[in-house]
Amino acid sequence: MMNNFLRLFLITGILFLYTGMSECQEDTSIEGNYEIDDINIKFIESSTFDESTIKGLLASKSGDYFDMTTFLLDVERIKKYYFDNGFFDAEVDTGLFTNIEDKEINETFTVKENARYEYLNINYSGIDSISADLTGKIQNQKNSFTIKGRYYSKDSVNLERGRIMDLLQDNGYATASALNPEIFKYVTNIDSLFYKVNIKFVLDPGKKYEFGKTVVKFTNDKYNITEDDIRRELEYKENEMYDKSKIVKSEINLTRFSILENPRIVIDTINENSNKINFIVNAVVGNKYDVTPEVFGYYFQNSFYMGTGVSFNDLNFFGDGRVLTSRARFYYNSPKNNRLEFVNTISQPFLFGNRFITGNWNIGYEYRLQDDIIQSIFKNSFNVVYELPDYTYVNNLQFRWELENSRFVLNNDIVSEEEEILLPNFDLNEFISKFGFTIIHSSVNNIVFPSAGNYQSYEIEESGLLSGVIRKIFNTASYSYSKFTNLSSAYINLSNREVNVTAVLAFKLLAGIIAEYGQNSFTFLGQEFSSDRVPRDTRYFGGGSTSVRGWAARQLGIVPDKDLGGNFTYENTVEYRVKPFLSMSNEYLRDLGFVGFVDYGNVWSDIGKFKLNEIAIAAGTGIRYYTIIGAIRFDVGFKIYDPQPGPIGGSNWIFAPGSNFNDKYNFQFGIGNTF
Repeated sequence: MMNNFLRLFLITGILFLYTGMSECQEDTSIEGNYEIDDINIKFIESSTFDESTIKGLLASKSGDYFDMTTFLLDVERIKKYYFDNGFFDAEVDTGLFTNIEDKEINETFTVKENARYEYLNINYSGIDSISADLTGKIQNQKNSFTIKGRYYSKDSVNLERGRIMDLLQDNGYATASALNPEIFKYVTNIDSLFYKVNIKFVLDPGKKYEFGKTVVKFTNDKYNITEDDIRRELEYKENEMYDKSKIVKSEINLTRFSILENPRIVIDTINENSNKINFIVNAVVGNKYDVTPEVFGYYFQNSFYMGTGVSFNDLNFFGDGRVLTSRARFYYNSPKNNRLEFVNTISQPFLFGNRFITGNWNIGYEYRLQDDIIQSIFKNSFNVVYELPDYTYVNNLQFRWELENSRFVLNNDIVSEEEEILLPNFDLNEFISKFGFTIIHSSVNNIVFPSAGNYQSYEIEESGLLSGVIRKIFNTASYSYSKFTNLSSAYINLSNREVNVTAVLAFKLLAGIIAEYGQNSFTFLGQEFSSDRVPRDTRYFGGGSTSVRGWAARQLGIVPDKDLGGNFTYENTVEYRVKPFLSMSNEYLRDLGFVGFVDYGNVWSDIGKFKLNEIAIAAGTGIRYYTIIGAIRFDVGFKIYDPQPGPIGGSNWIFAPGSNFNDKYNFQFGIGNTF
């Protein structure tokens, strides 16, 4: 109380002082007449949160007219934020400094955090009637958000309450409820209890229920969608124990039935006598056909292409939720590097009668112009994805089989600087059959701004088993090789909060190897060639906005031709991602973010050529704007260490004598996170 009285006395004194000093002014009031010039945040002894975070809490903004009520409420906003993050004894002092001549005022908030409180005991009341197994899951500290010894935060308490409710509702207690948690702060002379809090979750599980009957209700059914089409996507059965997660999964399954618009499963009635819950599936049938224009960005071989196109969709092609998509697309990178494709895709969400297996069949034609070489490709591919249960480490398995018949045409001779013809115009056909198998694990918590979890993919690709037979029968060019690629990423939350995360440390590892085998040769211009028989789209490339960002796309590599890539790659990236304005009321600034990064790695012609001193290092910074389609990003990367600087770069290290800084950086643009 004394601190509040003293603060009020000081503020009143300041107001009287400046009122007396400005008698010549027509209006001596500060409120509504003085513009806020600057807002300062000062910290005493410690600062857990940065200045921008605290400023984001304030209703007062630079450029606004000063308002005493808003100013005092800002003090309470800061106190509440600290309280919600475990600083129960935080103090906030204030200061006002006016410029009478310019009619401006500066606000100062001085924060003394004091001690931060930790969880000591976490209690759960009202669960005496549930099973010992479920009680153990609720009280299990391994999965809890309120772990003994961790700092208190309101976010973690809310997340823990949500976790408990999910457990109850996934184990039959459909009507379970929870009161606001009770928080007890210790006031004691016992050292071991200093700055500790107890949390008590007050729960009411209610009755345990089973699934009853489910009625399917159609709206606007004009394409003969049947009840069986709907029921096959339901994860639950009548008389099973109620499980909310099965309702959620069933709705997700139904969304894959593309012709349905926002399918929902809602409670119809609850039979208290039989303890059964009856449901209604509201299936709104949409239009079967649609035509959609497209504008997009895409990556091929680390090069970014802008594109446009149009697609036609039949959302129930011959029934069973099957979707036919016919698409025409044009991709543009440069006048000598662009693509045109026509593709028909049939997607089957319920393959082999199993809701966990989906399949795609793609057949189409692609025209490519790349560095004076015209490539015409007829493609035919099959993809099957098997989604595994949530409790398994591996999340899904993917199998693909790609068949390609390509024709390469070079209309103009390639001539060297000495005017010697290196390669005359030619026409070459090749056949490729590729089998691919991918194992994926993902525990990443968010696609747009991941802050926890990790991702791993292991891909094996083989070409040669079938194409070798075709080569002998039709005397065409083909490839025989095996390829293995591992992509891993991990994310660490650096914020002092569990939700609305503002700072993340992200890691990426990419490693891949291609091994040629067998009779990997072809006949061209009457001669037999047998080296580097791996298709360009299969090789690894260095540089670009998703690789080592100090180099432009396909400009990094210890290879004879960087534009043709190599057979071995190794890359690492560390990124610090921050969204400093997430707490601000301005909806446009909230989605603005920044990145600092270090990339290192390279591409080699084969693994035997790998050398540690040839690992390139880049560092830089970037800006992000997060949208529903992902992050729109601009980066600038600097070549900290260039293993092949050449005459332009001048030196290996960016600040070494003779370094040419004009060749030591690159600007990058992209859509979506780098990983």
